[in-house]
Amino acid sequence: MAKKKNNLILIIPAFLLMGVAIGIQTKELFKHTIVGLIVGVIVFFFLRYRNKRLNNK
Repeated sequence: MAKKKNNLILIIPAFLLMGVAIGIQTKELFKHTIVGLIVGVIVFFFLRYRNKRLNNK
């Protein structure tokens, strides 16, 4: 079987773009962009930690 690529880092720009889209709709672009970036980083580190724990078992 082919090895699956680990594209976990792509979560951060995805949350950033979601924050930008919500910010455009609510007229609070900067605030929602920052929140999207922070959430993306938190989710990235959480999933990386979870994957390391699952791979060690």
